[in-house]
Amino acid sequence: MEIDYIENIRKGSIIWNEFRKTENGIRPVLRDVDFVKEFPNPENYYSLPEMDEYDFSNCDLHGCSLRNGTFNNCKFDNSRINWADLVDAYFYQCTFINVSMRVSKIGSGHFINCNFTNADLSYCSAEETDFTGSIFENTYLEYIRFVKCNFTETRIDSCFFYGTSTWDIIADKSIQNNIIITNETENIITVDNIELAQFIYLLINNAKLRDVIDTITSKVVLILGNFSNDRKVVLDKIRDELRKFNYIPILFDFNKPSTRNLTETVITIGSMSKYIIADLSSPRSIPQELASIIPRLQSVNVYPIILKNERPYSMFNDFYSYRSVKNIIEYIPEEISHLVNAIVEDDRRENV
Repeated sequence: MEIDYIENIRKGSIIWNEFRKTENGIRPVLRDVDFVKEFPNPENYYSLPEMDEYDFSNCDLHGCSLRNGTFNNCKFDNSRINWADLVDAYFYQCTFINVSMRVSKIGSGHFINCNFTNADLSYCSAEETDFTGSIFENTYLEYIRFVKCNFTETRIDSCFFYGTSTWDIIADKSIQNNIIITNETENIITVDNIELAQFIYLLINNAKLRDVIDTITSKVVLILGNFSNDRKVVLDKIRDELRKFNYIPILFDFNKPSTRNLTETVITIGSMSKYIIADLSSPRSIPQELASIIPRLQSVNVYPIILKNERPYSMFNDFYSYRSVKNIIEYIPEEISHLVNAIVEDDRRENV
């Protein structure tokens, strides 16, 4: 006699879980089942399924749809949930230990305080998925694009991350250790940050990327200054002169209100620069920006320049305690080429 698994689930979690104890290891087949269609909940407005404390361990859920369902304290251990649809589903304190969930849709799903130990989520599609408080230990997370996902307070340990990318994720208070970024045919390389995994792999294995980074750090020059109309003319001339020496000049306009993100961006670009030219003439935001940049980038030389007959702002002298800060060079707009030549020559002498 064929067992009607769907009818047993409809009788509630107590009867279903007792029924599971009598199966003697038989794997219930729930392939391609649509939970919204088969298990509607008339007590909520949209009749969406709400399941509490169901034991779905060791089940065949291949191709099933759990979309928009709610599952509290349910067990899915040792189940097969491949090619399934879990979009917009909500899982709270559920266990997915030893689960195979390959090629499933989990975008916009909520996996709150769930356990994915020894699970395989490879090739899943994950956009705006919430994993807050979940555990990933020895979990396969390969070939996944995690886009705007939330990993707050998760634990990620000894997971397999080859071929995976992360975009705009949140990982506040997460614990990350021993993330394996190589495939099974390569020597094992681990990192402790999922956001760095893709970059580190490319850096190690891609000679072209290493060449690009070497080129950037040897040719980029960051130019800071006042971007009012008359001052920008001078900065543009400096940029043009630097190009003659095969440098890559980058101009940053601090005429606009400075924000935390803008400052961090400048620090990032400054850290990749060969050196920084900072025009102190008629300063606006430059004092604030140099105060953020110089202490953090002590290995990057800063060449302060100023229009002849102007005086630097009063606190600038404090920066001379940093060896990276050079003496101020005075200039007149008609002799910008001499100014740039002097800076280039000084830099070359230091690198001989």
